[in-house]
Amino acid sequence: MTEEKDGPASIQEEGHEEVSVQYVAYCDILGFSNRILTDFDNTLKTYREFGKLVCGGETFKEVKTTMYSDAILITATSLVRLLQAAQGLWFFALAHNFMIRGAIAKGRYWEQRMGNDLLVASDALVRAVKLEKSVGVPAIVIADDIEIPDAYWLARFQHGPYVTALLHFRDRNIVNPFNLMWGVSAATRASILVSENPQHKDKYLWFIALHDAVASGQELLIPPDVIKRFMEQGILKFRTSDEQNEPPA
Repeated sequence: MTEEKDGPASIQEEGHEEVSVQYVAYCDILGFSNRILTDFDNTLKTYREFGKLVCGGETFKEVKTTMYSDAILITATSLVRLLQAAQGLWFFALAHNFMIRGAIAKGRYWEQRMGNDLLVASDALVRAVKLEKSVGVPAIVIADDIEIPDAYWLARFQHGPYVTALLHFRDRNIVNPFNLMWGVSAATRASILVSENPQHKDKYLWFIALHDAVASGQELLIPPDVIKRFMEQGILKFRTSDEQNEPPA
């Protein structure tokens, strides 16, 4: 089987429907279960709005999405489209004081719709679910075996850390939960959640630390091996503190 870096690929197995190679995101809406138990009507209203966004939003084009309770499954043949959708999840979640925990994997994916029923079998989904369970913080983590083109990391220098789709923080490649509209506000909401949910304090403090790293601009937030390669290629150049303080020529 030949896999493409960022596009559709498929194999045909005898006696089965077509099996495609997909990027699969499995995400959990943190705090949803508690709210549905304590405030069903208002939470259902928010959930319906979430569903409308997923079904018709611009950021969810060219992806397939399935929602059941607090779990969301997104599949796409394009990593770009999947990351856009994942960032869309973050935008809506933060706007309603929710956070997201999830994982993205790549692999074989098969589905068959039979009337009202949906059958799914995917090694990528199995890996995404396992990785999501191991993530102890509010983040959508990218599986280590997914090849990420350098263009994704260069975007951090071209457009700034609030616009790039990916960040590298504390040894993880994660979907950027922030954007130009939800920067400081996201950290403020996380601080509120700390006071409301002290039992999950460490998770929210991790999120606040991530925001502080993005906002300060002091960290590159790209993998060390990528930084090394960019230095060797001359894309990045080390500057001393004196050089950084020099006025432009």
